[in-house]
Amino acid sequence: MAEPPVLEDRIHAVGYRGHTLRGRPRRAPWPMARTALVLAWRNRSTKFALLMCLAVVGIAGVALVGQLLFQRFTSSGGLPMDPASVVGSAQEVFAGFVRAQFYTSAIAIAVIAGGCVAEDRAAGALELYFARPVSRLDYALGKLLGAGLVPTATLVAPTLLLWLVAVGISPPALGAQLWWLGVPALAAAALGAFVLTTTLVGASAMGQKSRTVSVAFVATMLVLTGVGEGLVEAGQSWAGYLVPERDLRTVVDALLEVGRPSIAAQLVPNRGVLPNEDVAASLLGLIAFAGAGLVALTWRLRQDVES
Repeated sequence: MAEPPVLEDRIHAVGYRGHTLRGRPRRAPWPMARTALVLAWRNRSTKFALLMCLAVVGIAGVALVGQLLFQRFTSSGGLPMDPASVVGSAQEVFAGFVRAQFYTSAIAIAVIAGGCVAEDRAAGALELYFARPVSRLDYALGKLLGAGLVPTATLVAPTLLLWLVAVGISPPALGAQLWWLGVPALAAAALGAFVLTTTLVGASAMGQKSRTVSVAFVATMLVLTGVGEGLVEAGQSWAGYLVPERDLRTVVDALLEVGRPSIAAQLVPNRGVLPNEDVAASLLGLIAFAGAGLVALTWRLRQDVES
């Protein structure tokens, strides 16, 4: 009796194998964040926005290095005035960097993550997400993580790098004073990153087009700054607490103990603008902006997702 023919396992031959789960299953937030960033990296606008942020880091780095080298060179020169009053202090450079990078990071996060929730809503992808065992909390954390990595890379990480450079090249007498500077500088940068992340994701949750959300987010920041600063100059000091950048400037100056502007800082346009009077109120203003973003995200998910 003839033997039956051997069937060729073509599926196995081309390389397909059974799925084997190794290690612990991954939580949903990180894959969602990673996918959003990988897709955004393909866009030319993403690279352009990051180059703007890199330029601000370069300018702050050159200013910081030049200032510290000048202080090192003149520390034993017997100048009739303090070198810091001429070229400024490290605290002043860090405060200026956080303020300037706040705006460029706002543009970067708007370009990169403006459609993090809006595009899902427009494409009907929420049904696909929640058809799997993904909770609303996992989805929200994934979007916040993906958007938050942008200001972390453009604001928090450069602040840490600048601090390490400052400690490394500063004169011995000044180096001991700069060690404490890392904590308030990083705290200020992290606060700015948190506000940008929550407000952007909240704005994205309320829209359906990535470009519309990005333009509206940046335009709102600029309008709030322009209108708020104008009202403050007209004597309406309460309007300053409605400007996120002004609130952050107030908190940053308080954390870093920035004193009177140096001669070099006075040459920078708008550097002489005074911050808000109440630091606590400015901090509450930033928390209110962040809370509004989180509330908008939560409300939208409750409206669009039943379970």
